[in-house]
Amino acid sequence: MSVIDQIILLQDVDNKLFEINKLLGDLPKQVQELTDQEEFTKNSLSEKEEKLKVTTVDMHSSETLIATTQEKVDGLKDKLIDGSISNNKEYDAMMETIDYEKNIIFEKENELLVLMETKETLSKEIDEDKAALDGIIEELNTKKEALNKKVEDVSEEKNALTKEHDGIVVDIDKDTLDKYTQIYEARSGVACSEILDSNCEGCGGYIPPQVVNEALAKSIVYCGTCSRFLHKSEN
Repeated sequence: MSVIDQIILLQDVDNKLFEINKLLGDLPKQVQELTDQEEFTKNSLSEKEEKLKVTTVDMHSSETLIATTQEKVDGLKDKLIDGSISNNKEYDAMMETIDYEKNIIFEKENELLVLMETKETLSKEIDEDKAALDGIIEELNTKKEALNKKVEDVSEEKNALTKEHDGIVVDIDKDTLDKYTQIYEARSGVACSEILDSNCEGCGGYIPPQVVNEALAKSIVYCGTCSRFLHKSEN
């Protein structure tokens, strides 16, 4: 089989594959996008749940420190009134210590408020992410089911065409195949055009007699107007 005949056959196979992929529509893209969303949301959810755990632990630590420090302050205050303090110097030192411990409580209470707000925000976001994830998974399963059904309907034909495509391109040199691919994409799936009455069927451009004869001889020739491969039947 001549190279031009192989290219004509390749174009026919590629057009059939194109129609099959067109039948699938944008379902593969939608499935991939939803899969990416699912992965992103799962990762986000996992990060927020981990942060919530850390925040809860920090809250517990702050609450514990506030409670123990408050007990310490209460104990120091008791000493102020139980006769344990014998002079002004000891009294001033005790008051300084109480003030220091109160500042710790004040700072930790502020930290605790921030942690409580963080926990509330994270809990809300986690609930929203879980709801969003449920919706994504439900839609993804629906899209996958539809895609699998369509793929199942055309898989046998697509596999056969793909195998035929691979068998054809093996016998076409790389430069010619690259040229075919370039024209195929540029000319909307019509890389080869027949010469009819000395004109290119694809664009109507005039084809010189010498080029017509070369096409009849199965040589690789191109339309001077649209650059398509040209072929010519003998009858």
